[in-house]
Amino acid sequence: MNLQSQMLRRRTFLTGAGVSLLLPRMESLGQVSEASPPRRLLTIVNHLSFYQPELIPDTNGALNQTPPLLNEFSDHFDHLKIFSGLNNPAVQNGFGHTPCVGILSGYFNKLHRKNRLSIDQAIADLIGVETRFKSLVFQAGENLNFSQISWDKYGLPVHQIDSPRKIFNLLFHVNENDKTQQQVLAEDQSILDAVFAQAKSMEKRLNATDREKLDEYLTSVREVEQTVNRRAHWANRSKPNVNYELDDFNRKSVDEYVGTLLDLAVLALETDSTRAVTIQIPFWEGFKEPELSGNYHDLSHHGQKPEKIKSLLTLEHAILKRINASLNTMKERYVGNSSLFDQTTTLLTASMGSANSHNFDDLPALVFDGRMKNSGHRQEKDVPMSNLYLGLLQLFGAERDRFGESTGAFEVLS
Repeated sequence: MNLQSQMLRRRTFLTGAGVSLLLPRMESLGQVSEASPPRRLLTIVNHLSFYQPELIPDTNGALNQTPPLLNEFSDHFDHLKIFSGLNNPAVQNGFGHTPCVGILSGYFNKLHRKNRLSIDQAIADLIGVETRFKSLVFQAGENLNFSQISWDKYGLPVHQIDSPRKIFNLLFHVNENDKTQQQVLAEDQSILDAVFAQAKSMEKRLNATDREKLDEYLTSVREVEQTVNRRAHWANRSKPNVNYELDDFNRKSVDEYVGTLLDLAVLALETDSTRAVTIQIPFWEGFKEPELSGNYHDLSHHGQKPEKIKSLLTLEHAILKRINASLNTMKERYVGNSSLFDQTTTLLTASMGSANSHNFDDLPALVFDGRMKNSGHRQEKDVPMSNLYLGLLQLFGAERDRFGESTGAFEVLS
């Protein structure tokens, strides 16, 4: 095998102090061809659902008059299809939040310890062969017994990571037990500093396009690293003593937690560390904003009280605004000859139709895809969510005519 073939077959790493950074493909190194770019999947699940009267259009078809929550995605209306009224007929209702574990598989039976294969893992089985991680599953909040949503082909739970620090270290081979890396971290140096000399040397072999790509990549890694380090710094330090009494609660915000996980998801896809990332925003008592009275769980169970709905919408606008920002970032980041957005199918859904009524039917699903031929709203009634999942599977090349409780396959793009 000649050198050029070897370079085509392997990915490029920057290494230093035991740290490895997996780089984007570089055309100067013969790693970018005219072949079709790989397909990727980003799955986002909001455990507590959304206030659907402010999200789902009243009519089918084109997105002409859109409700306020949906307007957060106005940048992407040409590439967005909304499905509503979907259900999961094999999910047993009536057990609090526990049936939420079946959102991506379409199945839940409380008498079984196993679940069925979830759609994110079914697609990961198709597209995850060439990457370091077949898939990555992130979770904004502690892993509770009803917040597991990803299941492998054996019906076993896929590990869901809730620590941005662990995710960053996992992505970039930072081993905190390594003595050299401990010294780097203890001296408050950037992980990038450890590999910077090699990066500068590598620049000499790159053309202008690849130098710009490398600079953009290292900048994005450094920004995420700084965010993770800042959060870790304050998380491990006691709060100052003040002459004031306040009930204890865990204050987390969209930008400080969900936002960081989204940044890491985009980075994982951009570096081709994986081609399938799942993010869950789960049941979270402490998820709130400083100016709001009440936490996310409390507000989602609003009892139709206008003041609670108003506060709930403040949180949901913040969540969707942050997701929209990540979609825009994906449009700006190029991997090979096309944008990350154009290579990625993004699914946004919710574990419940309404957290207020603990309803596990009437489920929403939003699909973003740069290849979308006909965007708009498709309203269904008593149609399995698994029909959409089967359509997504076929979109990724699966030759199968059944997934979960499907009765047919949606044509997702047309």
